[in-house]
Amino acid sequence: MTFLTVTGINKRYGKVVALEDVTIDVPSGCRTAIVGHSGSGKTTLLRLIAGFEVPDSGTVVLDGKFLADGAAVVPAHRRGIGIVAQHGALFPHLTVGDNIGFGLDRNIPQRTERISALMDLVELARSMRDRRPHELSGGQQQRVALARALARQPKLMLLDEPFSALDAGLREGIRTSVAEVLNAQKITTLLVTHDQAEALSFADQVAVLRDGKLLQIGSPRTLYLSPNDPYTARFLGDAIILDAEFSEGLASCALGRVKIDSARIGTAKIMLRPEQVVLSPVSPNAPDDPDRRSGYITRIEFGGASCSITIRLTGDIHDGSTKPALVIRTASVNLPPIGSHVQICVLGEAHVFEGT
Repeated sequence: MTFLTVTGINKRYGKVVALEDVTIDVPSGCRTAIVGHSGSGKTTLLRLIAGFEVPDSGTVVLDGKFLADGAAVVPAHRRGIGIVAQHGALFPHLTVGDNIGFGLDRNIPQRTERISALMDLVELARSMRDRRPHELSGGQQQRVALARALARQPKLMLLDEPFSALDAGLREGIRTSVAEVLNAQKITTLLVTHDQAEALSFADQVAVLRDGKLLQIGSPRTLYLSPNDPYTARFLGDAIILDAEFSEGLASCALGRVKIDSARIGTAKIMLRPEQVVLSPVSPNAPDDPDRRSGYITRIEFGGASCSITIRLTGDIHDGSTKPALVIRTASVNLPPIGSHVQICVLGEAHVFEGT
């Protein structure tokens, strides 16, 4: 069941097009990540849904009620939407308990117990209740911000890059905790982020924006394995994109002949993810394999768990060029040394960009 529907939203700031004809459906209870580079329009979209901005045209419907229909809008404070900003936006002069209870009527029954229950929900020790925001870590501040947003039992939760200011190790733990809380409360959520790994791990569906336009929306797996275009492919992770010619369900490319996920004929670009490329040593007397390429490792850039490897391919390529360079990212375990002659094996199918 669709809970939030954004239809044909357009927004300009003078001559700058922030959003152009954006349409997104968000099912009830779904976590949706909106991703894109800086200036893509993702924060503008979040602000339009929240009610902080007014669309030039288009509609926003939440749980069957119109929040925006062009210039006719419901005020932000009447939308029943919770928001967690990048830095928490806590009130520095208030305690943790007062921050969490800020949106609660002071006369509601069992207000103190409600605040304590919210602290338990986001895994904040009750002993922190009288602390000020400056006495908390970044992760604790974000938990307070989440508890404050949950206090009013919102219909929809908007997360505007809430984890970006945290250290990498802390970010993953807080993100997991937040996802668990939202899932337990069955709250429909929109996350704005520029971090593709965060989007893929957090969301049930991902929407990719570029220059104010929606490029693609779908499950994380679909967008990662079957992106519509090279931009989306590269934004969501490392990608090997090659020119190819097709025949009999195979693509002839710089890596030899590989299986494809399409019945395409002619020429187009294909994509492989780095984890699909496997390197193995070439024996001195091994016969040539017409379906695979080999090459020599010319450069290795160590990056901890993974490394960037440059391979100078051998043999003639289908388009007439020779010895192109291939750069892939692979696990750093048992890497062949620089100068090694390696064979390149492709696992699974290459994705075909149909529009190229």
